[in-house]
Amino acid sequence: MILSVVALATSSILDGTVRLSGVGLPKVAIVENTTDPEVCGRRQSLEDLVVSRHNRGIANVIVALENVPPDRIPPSRPGHLVLDNNQCRFTPHASVLTVGSRIEATNSDSILHTTHLYGALEANIALPLKGARITRTVTREGMIVVKCDVHGWMQAFIRVDAHPFHAVTGADGAFRIEGVPPGEHTLDVWHEKLGRKKVRVRVTPDATERIQIEFSLPESEAQRP
Repeated sequence: MILSVVALATSSILDGTVRLSGVGLPKVAIVENTTDPEVCGRRQSLEDLVVSRHNRGIANVIVALENVPPDRIPPSRPGHLVLDNNQCRFTPHASVLTVGSRIEATNSDSILHTTHLYGALEANIALPLKGARITRTVTREGMIVVKCDVHGWMQAFIRVDAHPFHAVTGADGAFRIEGVPPGEHTLDVWHEKLGRKKVRVRVTPDATERIQIEFSLPESEAQRP
């Protein structure tokens, strides 16, 4: 069956914010480093829980609609993600892509890095020189975990879907998904440290639905500002 772009077009929007409940701020996970300290520094953050002091929004949360029927997925161009090894961190830390998109691993540092991909795409890309670039194509849905074999604290996460109805929260915990098919949906909300939530949402035609989602930390893992 040939799908019509016009028939699938919608201006429905899902706007949301993912916040950390409570009053304390999470402890920052720091590792002591002895590998390439002249470039990477002696201490590195895992960046596994980044919370805004302004509104307690959580960065790097991946949100995506679940089980979107094929006849409700509009035609879209494959994406292109530049995954940079920069100052001994992967940038960006969390991303979303559609099937058929390309991941371009790059190295902005003057030392050896590897971009080791596990999950929906399996590859181990060595980037020995500054400016090195190697591209791979994702051909199936799922989560990709990214590690560096040389610097153990480096990590990143990429979700791959057959549809474009997904997003990553920014520094303030906000996200926006445009062109959402009207109706009821299950929103999969995932964070590397806080886990996963399933949220039911109803989107009306040509309207903006606003939601707020909260995660919590055990008291033992929080500290006062």
